[in-house]
Amino acid sequence: MNEYKNIIIGAGAAGLFLSALLNNSDTLVLEKNQYPGKKLNITGKGRCNITNACSKEDLFGEIFTNQKFLYSAINDFDNNRTVDFFNNRNLKTKVERGGRIFPLSDRARDVTDCLYKNNACTFKFNERVKNIEKSEEKFIILTDDNKYVCNNLVVATGGLSYPTTGSTGDGYKFLESFGHTIIEPRPALVGIETDSKYKEVFMGISLKNIEFKLIRNKKEIKSEFGEALFTHYGLSGPTILRLSPFIKKGDILSLDLKPALTDEKLNMRIQRDLDEAGNKMIKNSLNHLLLSNMIAPILELSDIDMEKNSNIINKEERQRLSNIIKNMHFKVVARRPLDEAIITDGGVKVSEINPKNMESKLVDRLFVIGEVLDVAANTGGYNLQIAFSTAYKAYLYLED
Repeated sequence: MNEYKNIIIGAGAAGLFLSALLNNSDTLVLEKNQYPGKKLNITGKGRCNITNACSKEDLFGEIFTNQKFLYSAINDFDNNRTVDFFNNRNLKTKVERGGRIFPLSDRARDVTDCLYKNNACTFKFNERVKNIEKSEEKFIILTDDNKYVCNNLVVATGGLSYPTTGSTGDGYKFLESFGHTIIEPRPALVGIETDSKYKEVFMGISLKNIEFKLIRNKKEIKSEFGEALFTHYGLSGPTILRLSPFIKKGDILSLDLKPALTDEKLNMRIQRDLDEAGNKMIKNSLNHLLLSNMIAPILELSDIDMEKNSNIINKEERQRLSNIIKNMHFKVVARRPLDEAIITDGGVKVSEINPKNMESKLVDRLFVIGEVLDVAANTGGYNLQIAFSTAYKAYLYLED
């Protein structure tokens, strides 16, 4: 009989990390893909943003779903310990803008190799788990071709984002069968569909040093400064991804193209550019202030004749132009679907999991780690840190 002390379902970030910590032949890792770390290998555009160099306080601040549940895990295994873990295994790291930490090689596959190669655990690939039962003190796991038995079972199957990598929600079904509540999975860190008539005109434009404000019922909910991208469906890029978990249909995304300038200073800048342009048409006078392919739509939104001479633009027109540059509205239609999301928000209800060791409160020796939990954080390495920290908490129990 295929019997082990521990079985981990899933060789993604959390499952691989736990296996590397355990590093023993009495642990089996079951993975339905042909190789480990399929999603891990494409994170960070193939570079793998392992964690972030921020303070522990800031790290907690980047967690937007069930932050309190993760206090114990992150306090026990924080970002500094993550870096030490990889460095001690000869994977050198570097810090980039925003505190993002990457392998020095810029290869996500090196992170997977660091966790998988020389790992004493037993790995079985192309092993899709079909059913799990518990008989007395043992778990019985049935795959397409085999039957396995274990004392301790760890579910590390991920969420529903990037389904082509194997994240198809299998863990939710297994855990529901044991009585666990699943908070409805929803896309987080995802692009936003808008109803702007300028989508085709703006498509492909990248913006830097801008600010987006999320407006609901005329009140500002949240804002983000940084970069954004216009797409065929609406908006994406870092600022939008970070706002996306909080966005609802009907909200307004207000774009400030010049957040470093006050209204007064922007007005003065516009006046100066128009004065220098003289009798040139206004559509040819704003290239130093705005991206060329945004000028015509912005003038249209400002209700200014594009062929009007710059030197006869009046105060009211300048003010309308300034208002649009500082406050261009995009109405939200929807978030993009889960299969386009970087992570899944939602998952196993955390009140049913012991935060001190990631063990189920409903089923003894059943452990849940990583993205399958109802936890989520912003981009920047924080979600992988959650995977590593929750894996470590389970490890502390399983190593005994």
